Amino acid sequence: MLKHWRNTLLLSAAAILLFGSCKKKSSPDDPLPINYNPSIIIGSNNSIIYALDPVTGKRNWEYGLRGTTVTIPIKASPLVYNEMVYVIAVGSDTLYKLNSKTGALVKKIVIDPSEIQPGPGAYATPVADNGLIYIAGLNSKVYAIDTGTGKSKWTYNTGDNGDATGIESSPVIHNGKIYFATKGGWVYCLDKTLGGTLTDVPFTVTQPIWTLGIAGASFHSSPAIAAPYLYIGSLTDSNMYCIYLDEPTIPIAHIGIVRWKYKTKGPIMSSPAAYHGRCIFGCNDFAVYCLDTSINPPTKMSPDSIWIQHTGGRVTSSPYVYNQVVYVGNDNAFIYALNIINGGVKWQFQSSGAVISSPLLYNGVVYAASSDKNLYAIDSAVGTLKWYFAVNGIIECSPAIDNLTGAQFNSQISGLTN
Repeated sequence: MLKHWRNTLLLSAAAILLFGSCKKKSSPDDPLPINYNPSIIIGSNNSIIYALDPVTGKRNWEYGLRGTTVTIPIKASPLVYNEMVYVIAVGSDTLYKLNSKTGALVKKIVIDPSEIQPGPGAYATPVADNGLIYIAGLNSKVYAIDTGTGKSKWTYNTGDNGDATGIESSPVIHNGKIYFATKGGWVYCLDKTLGGTLTDVPFTVTQPIWTLGIAGASFHSSPAIAAPYLYIGSLTDSNMYCIYLDEPTIPIAHIGIVRWKYKTKGPIMSSPAAYHGRCIFGCNDFAVYCLDTSINPPTKMSPDSIWIQHTGGRVTSSPYVYNQVVYVGNDNAFIYALNIINGGVKWQFQSSGAVISSPLLYNGVVYAASSDKNLYAIDSAVGTLKWYFAVNGIIECSPAIDNLTGAQFNSQISGLTN
């Protein structure tokens, strides 16, 4: 019996030594994986970019763009692209590239080293495609920046066309081309990759595909595209314009000319939404318009309005359309959900300040910012508040979303006019 226990103890000791030896030879345990949450990303005129949990409204991270003494307002909406957030502010010639999960600074990109620093910055929200980010500046130039190297691939100066008025509306990419408009009343179409001739040497584009100058117009609104048309509203002559695009089904004589225009009763700062044969936009005459874009006969030069919904304040916010509902804010502090069929009010939510930015819908929640310095999360079905987050600064840009899947949820129109 004693011998049996002695053998058992010896075997146990050997096992302990064996396992102990194996443990010592094994590599240290890997750290536990970090769990990241999706983020609603929004900027403010206090120079800070915030990333908030879309369900709870709690802060995931924040990053301040301001220098030691200067506050640079963020009016352009942040851009989420390839797991990065790109932010540009007014009065700065720097494009900030941040990690979308952590908010850590990856790179500061000086957009145009030839400009007098700190540079004019941008109101317009950048757009990105195929590794390039396109920026329209207040210095009347458009830049194509390599998102990897941060170097400029090409630059186009609208001032070379006698249009040195600045660009406040955001560029739009469609069918291999980039479209944008200026305060001087010009609409431009450029080849976004210049026919694949890009090199490592930056150069200046001198020849656009087409340009259109409209006397009496000034564009603060950003273009919306639903082929074969481009829609854009004018600040000065109160017209919504429909312009022919370069499409194979259109005779060459029609490219880049006005198909029709619609006269409102006030300046148009809101950017249009093109949706299933409708052009929907806000106006400073206190109304939201829904136009029928499939006008007949072909010689008719002004479309019919499907509906006009009057609100209690200027509508400088741009509409967001989803599942037969139009979401839009106004300067009288309201956020509306409108029936796209007849313009009837489904619900309205009141903040405490003008709603200049564009709402954004995600997972049944409308995210909308107000100049009362709050970002609101509103139930899209009934219009009730889910949460709000207070920042110490007016919000004029629109939110973007990083849902951790690589999908892009961005404002596609100007931050200032969203």
